[in-house]
Amino acid sequence: MKRLLPLAAAAFFTTANVTIAQENPAPESKSKFEFSGYVDAYYQYNTNNPLSDTNQGRIFDLNHNRVSMGLAQTMFAYSYGKFHAVADLTIGPNAELGNFGNEGNTRFIKQAFLTYDVTDKLSVTAGQFGTHIGYELIDAPLNFNYSLSYLFGNGPFYHTGAKLNYNISDKFGVMMGVVQGWDGIKDYNKQKSLVAQFYMAPVSGFDIYLNWIGGDEHNTASNFGELSGSYTSLFDLTTSYQVTDDFKVGINAAYGSFLSGNEESPNPAPGNPWYSDASWGGAALYLNYNASDRVAFGLRSEYFSDPSGVRYFGPLDVTAFTLTGDIKLADSQFILKPEVRMDFASNGFFEDKAGNMTRKNQATIGAAFIYTFGLCK
Repeated sequence: MKRLLPLAAAAFFTTANVTIAQENPAPESKSKFEFSGYVDAYYQYNTNNPLSDTNQGRIFDLNHNRVSMGLAQTMFAYSYGKFHAVADLTIGPNAELGNFGNEGNTRFIKQAFLTYDVTDKLSVTAGQFGTHIGYELIDAPLNFNYSLSYLFGNGPFYHTGAKLNYNISDKFGVMMGVVQGWDGIKDYNKQKSLVAQFYMAPVSGFDIYLNWIGGDEHNTASNFGELSGSYTSLFDLTTSYQVTDDFKVGINAAYGSFLSGNEESPNPAPGNPWYSDASWGGAALYLNYNASDRVAFGLRSEYFSDPSGVRYFGPLDVTAFTLTGDIKLADSQFILKPEVRMDFASNGFFEDKAGNMTRKNQATIGAAFIYTFGLCK
Protein backbone atom coordinates (compact mmCIF):
# COMPACT_ATOMS: atom_id res chain seq x y z
CA MET A 1 0.00 0.00 0.00
CA LYS A 2 1.22 3.49 -0.77
CA ARG A 3 2.27 5.66 2.15
CA LEU A 4 2.48 9.41 2.67
CA LEU A 5 5.99 9.45 4.03
CA PRO A 6 8.39 9.88 1.09
CA LEU A 7 11.15 7.77 2.62
CA ALA A 8 8.96 4.76 3.32
CA ALA A 9 10.57 3.20 0.25
CA ALA A 10 13.92 3.18 2.02
CA ALA A 11 12.59 0.73 4.61
CA PHE A 12 10.99 -1.75 2.17
CA PHE A 13 13.17 -4.72 2.94
CA THR A 14 14.80 -6.48 5.88
CA THR A 15 17.97 -4.73 6.97
CA ALA A 16 21.09 -5.98 8.77
CA ASN A 17 22.00 -3.54 11.51
CA VAL A 18 25.63 -2.81 12.42
CA THR A 19 26.19 -3.42 16.15
CA ILE A 20 28.36 -0.96 18.10
CA ALA A 21 30.16 -2.04 21.28
CA GLN A 22 28.16 -0.77 24.26
CA GLU A 23 31.18 -0.04 26.42
CA ASN A 24 32.55 2.42 23.84
CA PRO A 25 29.50 4.03 22.17
CA ALA A 26 30.14 6.18 19.12
CA PRO A 27 28.45 9.57 18.74
CA GLU A 28 25.25 9.53 16.70
CA SER A 29 25.97 10.25 13.04
CA LYS A 30 24.05 12.86 11.08
CA SER A 31 24.13 10.59 8.04
CA LYS A 32 22.58 7.22 7.30
CA PHE A 33 23.00 4.90 4.32
CA GLU A 34 20.69 2.01 3.40
CA PHE A 35 21.09 -0.54 0.64
CA SER A 36 18.39 -3.11 -0.12
CA GLY A 37 16.95 -5.10 -2.97
CA TYR A 38 15.52 -8.35 -4.23
CA VAL A 39 15.53 -10.84 -7.08
CA ASP A 40 12.46 -12.76 -8.16
CA ALA A 41 11.59 -15.48 -10.66
CA TYR A 42 8.39 -17.37 -11.42
CA TYR A 43 6.77 -20.27 -13.25
CA GLN A 44 3.18 -20.23 -14.51
CA TYR A 45 1.25 -22.92 -16.38
CA ASN A 46 -1.81 -21.73 -18.30
CA THR A 47 -4.45 -24.46 -18.77
CA ASN A 48 -5.57 -22.77 -22.02
CA ASN A 49 -2.12 -23.62 -23.45
CA PRO A 50 -2.11 -20.34 -25.47
CA LEU A 51 -0.32 -20.46 -28.81
CA SER A 52 1.68 -17.30 -28.03
CA ASP A 53 2.74 -18.69 -24.62
CA THR A 54 1.40 -15.47 -23.09
CA ASN A 55 -0.97 -15.11 -20.13
CA GLN A 56 -3.47 -12.51 -21.35
CA GLY A 57 -4.39 -9.67 -19.03
CA ARG A 58 -1.34 -10.13 -16.82
CA ILE A 59 1.12 -7.38 -16.00
CA PHE A 60 4.39 -9.10 -15.04
CA ASP A 61 3.76 -12.87 -14.97
CA LEU A 62 3.23 -12.99 -18.72
CA ASN A 63 4.99 -16.22 -19.69
CA HIS A 64 3.31 -19.61 -19.93
CA ASN A 65 5.09 -22.88 -19.14
CA ARG A 66 8.62 -21.61 -18.60
CA VAL A 67 10.72 -20.39 -15.70
CA SER A 68 11.11 -16.63 -16.11
CA MET A 69 12.94 -13.84 -14.38
CA GLY A 70 10.89 -11.03 -12.92
CA LEU A 71 13.04 -8.25 -11.51
CA ALA A 72 16.44 -7.62 -10.01
CA GLN A 73 16.13 -4.50 -7.89
CA THR A 74 18.60 -2.43 -5.87
CA MET A 75 17.71 0.62 -3.83
CA PHE A 76 20.11 3.15 -2.32
CA ALA A 77 18.87 5.58 0.32
CA TYR A 78 21.01 8.26 1.94
CA SER A 79 20.04 10.74 4.63
CA TYR A 80 21.97 13.66 6.08
CA GLY A 81 20.11 15.78 8.56
CA LYS A 82 16.93 16.99 6.89
CA PHE A 83 18.01 15.93 3.39
CA HIS A 84 17.20 12.50 1.92
CA ALA A 85 17.97 10.91 -1.44
CA VAL A 86 16.67 7.66 -2.94
CA ALA A 87 17.82 5.86 -6.08
CA ASP A 88 15.69 2.78 -6.82
CA LEU A 89 16.97 0.87 -9.86
CA THR A 90 15.67 -2.23 -11.63
CA ILE A 91 16.69 -4.52 -14.46
CA GLY A 92 14.92 -7.44 -16.05
CA PRO A 93 11.76 -8.04 -18.12
CA ASN A 94 9.46 -6.42 -15.57
CA ALA A 95 11.66 -3.32 -15.42
CA GLU A 96 10.81 -2.65 -19.06
CA LEU A 97 7.11 -2.99 -18.26
CA GLY A 98 7.08 -1.08 -14.97
CA ASN A 99 9.14 1.80 -16.40
CA PHE A 100 7.64 1.78 -19.88
CA GLY A 101 7.36 5.57 -20.02
CA ASN A 102 11.14 5.98 -19.72
CA GLU A 103 13.57 5.71 -22.62
CA GLY A 104 17.27 4.90 -22.99
CA ASN A 105 19.19 4.51 -19.73
CA THR A 106 16.32 6.03 -17.74
CA ARG A 107 14.27 2.87 -18.29
CA PHE A 108 16.22 1.33 -15.38
CA ILE A 109 14.98 3.99 -12.95
CA LYS A 110 11.99 3.01 -10.85
CA GLN A 111 12.45 5.87 -8.41
CA ALA A 112 14.97 8.69 -8.06
CA PHE A 113 13.98 11.56 -5.80
CA LEU A 114 15.15 14.08 -3.22
CA THR A 115 13.29 15.01 -0.04
CA TYR A 116 13.75 17.89 2.39
CA ASP A 117 12.10 17.91 5.83
CA VAL A 118 10.90 21.48 6.25
CA THR A 119 9.58 20.60 9.72
CA ASP A 120 8.86 17.40 11.64
CA LYS A 121 5.46 17.32 9.94
CA LEU A 122 6.07 18.91 6.53
CA SER A 123 8.35 17.63 3.75
CA VAL A 124 8.82 18.38 0.06
CA THR A 125 9.83 15.74 -2.53
CA ALA A 126 10.97 16.21 -6.13
CA GLY A 127 11.97 13.70 -8.81
CA GLN A 128 10.52 10.38 -9.99
CA PHE A 129 8.57 8.56 -7.30
CA GLY A 130 6.15 5.64 -7.03
CA THR A 131 2.48 6.44 -7.41
CA HIS A 132 0.20 6.95 -4.43
CA ILE A 133 -2.61 5.21 -6.32
CA GLY A 134 -3.59 1.64 -5.50
CA TYR A 135 -3.12 -1.20 -3.04
CA GLU A 136 -0.39 -3.18 -4.82
CA LEU A 137 3.20 -2.28 -5.71
CA ILE A 138 5.75 -3.17 -8.38
CA ASP A 139 7.99 -4.75 -5.70
CA ALA A 140 7.18 -8.46 -5.41
CA PRO A 141 8.20 -8.80 -1.71
CA LEU A 142 5.67 -6.13 -0.71
CA ASN A 143 2.61 -7.79 -2.27
CA PHE A 144 0.98 -10.88 -0.81
CA ASN A 145 -0.19 -12.11 -4.22
CA TYR A 146 2.57 -12.47 -6.81
CA SER A 147 0.27 -12.11 -9.81
CA LEU A 148 -0.88 -8.49 -9.94
CA SER A 149 -4.47 -7.31 -10.20
CA TYR A 150 -6.24 -5.64 -13.11
CA LEU A 151 -6.53 -2.54 -10.96
CA PHE A 152 -2.74 -2.44 -10.67
CA GLY A 153 -2.41 -2.86 -14.42
CA ASN A 154 -4.78 0.07 -14.89
CA GLY A 155 -1.95 2.21 -13.45
CA PRO A 156 -0.36 4.60 -12.97
CA PHE A 157 2.99 3.14 -11.82
CA TYR A 158 4.99 6.28 -11.05
CA HIS A 159 5.13 10.05 -11.48
CA THR A 160 7.75 12.70 -12.15
CA GLY A 161 7.21 16.02 -10.42
CA ALA A 162 7.06 17.53 -6.93
CA LYS A 163 4.80 16.99 -3.92
CA LEU A 164 4.24 18.20 -0.37
CA ASN A 165 3.55 15.75 2.47
CA TYR A 166 2.01 17.07 5.68
CA ASN A 167 1.39 14.77 8.66
CA ILE A 168 -1.32 16.54 10.63
CA SER A 169 -1.05 13.88 13.37
CA ASP A 170 -0.49 10.15 13.76
CA LYS A 171 -4.06 9.68 12.54
CA PHE A 172 -4.30 12.19 9.68
CA GLY A 173 -2.12 13.29 6.79
CA VAL A 174 -2.35 14.95 3.38
CA MET A 175 -0.27 15.03 0.20
CA MET A 176 -0.56 17.42 -2.75
CA GLY A 177 1.62 17.67 -5.84
CA VAL A 178 2.13 18.60 -9.48
CA VAL A 179 3.40 15.91 -11.87
CA GLN A 180 4.15 15.43 -15.57
CA GLY A 181 1.41 12.84 -15.91
CA TRP A 182 0.80 9.17 -15.21
CA ASP A 183 4.16 7.66 -16.16
CA GLY A 184 7.37 8.82 -17.80
CA ILE A 185 10.03 11.44 -17.20
CA LYS A 186 9.07 13.53 -20.23
CA ASP A 187 6.00 15.71 -20.39
CA TYR A 188 4.09 14.88 -23.58
CA ASN A 189 2.22 18.17 -23.61
CA LYS A 190 2.40 21.60 -21.96
CA GLN A 191 -0.14 20.66 -19.29
CA LYS A 192 0.50 19.22 -15.84
CA SER A 193 -1.55 16.87 -13.70
CA LEU A 194 -2.44 17.39 -10.04
CA VAL A 195 -2.19 14.63 -7.43
CA ALA A 196 -3.63 14.44 -3.92
CA GLN A 197 -3.99 12.02 -1.04
CA PHE A 198 -5.79 12.12 2.28
CA TYR A 199 -4.82 9.59 4.94
CA MET A 200 -6.60 8.71 8.16
CA ALA A 201 -6.33 5.99 10.80
CA PRO A 202 -9.53 6.17 12.86
CA VAL A 203 -8.52 3.21 15.06
CA SER A 204 -5.38 1.18 15.58
CA GLY A 205 -4.72 -1.17 12.64
CA PHE A 206 -7.21 0.56 10.33
CA ASP A 207 -5.69 2.67 7.50
CA ILE A 208 -7.67 4.60 4.88
CA TYR A 209 -6.19 6.36 1.84
CA LEU A 210 -8.27 8.54 -0.50
CA ASN A 211 -6.24 9.18 -3.67
CA TRP A 212 -6.72 11.25 -6.82
CA ILE A 213 -4.94 12.35 -9.99
CA GLY A 214 -6.34 14.60 -12.70
CA GLY A 215 -5.13 16.56 -15.70
CA ASP A 216 -4.68 16.80 -19.45
CA GLU A 217 -2.99 13.58 -20.57
CA HIS A 218 -3.05 13.92 -24.37
CA ASN A 219 0.21 13.16 -26.18
CA THR A 220 1.19 15.76 -28.79
CA ALA A 221 3.95 13.46 -30.08
CA SER A 222 1.48 10.75 -31.08
CA ASN A 223 -1.22 10.47 -33.72
CA PHE A 224 -3.69 11.76 -31.14
CA GLY A 225 -2.41 15.34 -31.23
CA GLU A 226 -5.93 16.60 -31.91
CA LEU A 227 -6.91 15.60 -28.37
CA SER A 228 -5.88 18.97 -26.93
CA GLY A 229 -8.25 19.86 -24.14
CA SER A 230 -8.79 16.28 -22.97
CA TYR A 231 -9.02 15.55 -19.26
CA THR A 232 -8.25 12.32 -17.40
CA SER A 233 -9.19 11.76 -13.77
CA LEU A 234 -8.78 8.80 -11.43
CA PHE A 235 -10.22 8.41 -7.91
CA ASP A 236 -8.87 5.61 -5.73
CA LEU A 237 -9.74 4.19 -2.30
CA THR A 238 -7.18 2.00 -0.57
CA THR A 239 -7.82 0.64 2.91
CA SER A 240 -6.77 -2.20 5.19
CA TYR A 241 -7.78 -3.43 8.64
CA GLN A 242 -5.74 -5.75 10.86
CA VAL A 243 -8.66 -7.65 12.36
CA THR A 244 -6.39 -9.85 14.53
CA ASP A 245 -2.65 -10.41 14.75
CA ASP A 246 -3.06 -13.12 12.10
CA PHE A 247 -5.95 -11.92 9.93
CA LYS A 248 -5.95 -8.83 7.68
CA VAL A 249 -8.60 -7.46 5.31
CA GLY A 250 -7.85 -5.02 2.50
CA ILE A 251 -10.03 -3.20 -0.05
CA ASN A 252 -9.08 -1.28 -3.19
CA ALA A 253 -11.60 0.51 -5.42
CA ALA A 254 -10.99 2.91 -8.30
CA TYR A 255 -12.98 4.90 -10.86
CA GLY A 256 -11.39 6.64 -13.83
CA SER A 257 -12.84 8.84 -16.54
CA PHE A 258 -11.65 10.40 -19.78
CA LEU A 259 -13.20 13.50 -21.32
CA SER A 260 -11.89 13.86 -24.84
CA GLY A 261 -12.87 17.46 -25.51
CA ASN A 262 -12.82 16.37 -29.14
CA GLU A 263 -16.34 15.30 -30.08
CA GLU A 264 -16.30 17.79 -32.96
CA SER A 265 -13.06 16.51 -34.51
CA PRO A 266 -13.32 16.53 -38.33
CA ASN A 267 -11.08 13.45 -38.67
CA PRO A 268 -11.88 11.02 -35.86
CA ALA A 269 -10.18 7.64 -36.17
CA PRO A 270 -12.84 4.92 -36.56
CA GLY A 271 -13.03 2.79 -33.44
CA ASN A 272 -10.48 4.93 -31.58
CA PRO A 273 -11.79 5.21 -27.99
CA TRP A 274 -9.72 8.34 -27.33
CA TYR A 275 -12.08 10.39 -29.52
CA SER A 276 -15.02 9.99 -27.18
CA ASP A 277 -15.68 10.18 -23.44
CA ALA A 278 -15.03 6.98 -21.52
CA SER A 279 -14.85 5.58 -18.01
CA TRP A 280 -13.49 2.48 -16.26
CA GLY A 281 -13.20 1.10 -12.75
CA GLY A 282 -13.17 -1.85 -10.44
CA ALA A 283 -12.67 -3.18 -6.93
CA ALA A 284 -10.63 -5.84 -5.15
CA LEU A 285 -10.95 -7.58 -1.79
CA TYR A 286 -7.86 -9.01 -0.02
CA LEU A 287 -8.01 -11.60 2.77
CA ASN A 288 -4.67 -12.60 4.35
CA TYR A 289 -4.19 -15.16 7.12
CA ASN A 290 -0.98 -16.11 8.95
CA ALA A 291 -1.11 -19.80 9.82
CA SER A 292 2.29 -19.49 11.57
CA ASP A 293 5.37 -17.28 11.62
CA ARG A 294 6.54 -18.94 8.39
CA VAL A 295 3.36 -19.88 6.51
CA ALA A 296 0.48 -17.65 5.37
CA PHE A 297 -2.36 -17.69 2.84
CA GLY A 298 -3.98 -14.89 0.86
CA LEU A 299 -7.12 -14.72 -1.30
CA ARG A 300 -7.78 -11.83 -3.68
CA SER A 301 -11.11 -11.46 -5.48
CA GLU A 302 -11.49 -8.63 -7.99
CA TYR A 303 -13.69 -7.11 -10.65
CA PHE A 304 -12.59 -4.70 -13.38
CA SER A 305 -14.53 -3.08 -16.20
CA ASP A 306 -13.12 -1.12 -19.13
CA PRO A 307 -16.03 -1.06 -21.62
CA SER A 308 -14.36 1.39 -24.03
CA GLY A 309 -10.97 -0.30 -23.97
CA VAL A 310 -9.02 2.81 -22.98
CA ARG A 311 -6.84 1.01 -20.40
CA TYR A 312 -6.46 -2.55 -21.73
CA PHE A 313 -6.40 -2.04 -25.51
CA GLY A 314 -9.84 -3.46 -26.01
CA PRO A 315 -13.17 -3.72 -24.18
CA LEU A 316 -12.87 -5.76 -20.99
CA ASP A 317 -15.23 -6.91 -18.25
CA VAL A 318 -13.48 -9.44 -16.00
CA THR A 319 -13.65 -11.16 -12.61
CA ALA A 320 -10.62 -12.92 -11.11
CA PHE A 321 -9.76 -14.98 -8.03
CA THR A 322 -6.18 -15.53 -6.86
CA LEU A 323 -5.13 -17.85 -4.03
CA THR A 324 -1.51 -17.45 -2.91
CA GLY A 325 0.65 -19.16 -0.32
CA ASP A 326 3.52 -17.43 1.44
CA ILE A 327 6.34 -19.60 2.82
CA LYS A 328 9.28 -17.83 4.47
CA LEU A 329 12.69 -19.53 4.61
CA ALA A 330 16.28 -18.51 5.45
CA ASP A 331 15.27 -16.05 8.18
CA SER A 332 12.49 -14.74 5.91
CA GLN A 333 14.94 -13.61 3.24
CA PHE A 334 13.76 -16.30 0.80
CA ILE A 335 10.03 -16.37 0.03
CA LEU A 336 8.23 -19.13 -1.86
CA LYS A 337 4.76 -18.22 -3.20
CA PRO A 338 2.71 -21.04 -4.75
CA GLU A 339 -0.30 -19.58 -6.55
CA VAL A 340 -3.51 -20.50 -8.38
CA ARG A 341 -5.50 -17.92 -10.35
CA MET A 342 -8.75 -18.04 -12.33
CA ASP A 343 -9.99 -15.25 -14.62
CA PHE A 344 -13.49 -14.98 -16.11
CA ALA A 345 -14.36 -12.43 -18.83
CA SER A 346 -17.76 -11.57 -20.26
CA ASN A 347 -16.31 -11.54 -23.79
CA GLY A 348 -13.64 -13.47 -25.67
CA PHE A 349 -10.57 -11.88 -24.08
CA PHE A 350 -8.26 -14.88 -23.49
CA GLU A 351 -6.24 -16.90 -26.00
CA ASP A 352 -6.74 -20.57 -26.86
CA LYS A 353 -4.20 -23.09 -28.15
CA ALA A 354 -4.95 -22.11 -31.76
CA GLY A 355 -4.14 -18.46 -31.09
CA ASN A 356 -7.75 -17.26 -31.17
CA MET A 357 -8.81 -14.63 -28.62
CA THR A 358 -12.14 -16.31 -28.01
CA ARG A 359 -11.84 -17.89 -24.56
CA LYS A 360 -13.88 -16.38 -21.74
CA ASN A 361 -11.78 -17.94 -18.99
CA GLN A 362 -8.15 -18.54 -18.11
CA ALA A 363 -6.62 -20.56 -15.27
CA THR A 364 -2.96 -20.59 -14.21
CA ILE A 365 -1.01 -22.47 -11.57
CA GLY A 366 2.57 -21.83 -10.59
CA ALA A 367 4.95 -20.37 -8.03
CA ALA A 368 7.20 -17.39 -7.44
CA PHE A 369 10.65 -17.40 -5.86
CA ILE A 370 11.82 -14.19 -4.16
CA TYR A 371 15.09 -13.41 -2.37
CA THR A 372 15.56 -10.13 -0.47
CA PHE A 373 18.64 -8.52 1.04
CA GLY A 374 19.52 -5.35 2.91
CA LEU A 375 22.20 -3.40 4.76
CA CYS A 376 21.88 -0.36 7.01
CA LYS A 377 24.74 1.85 8.29
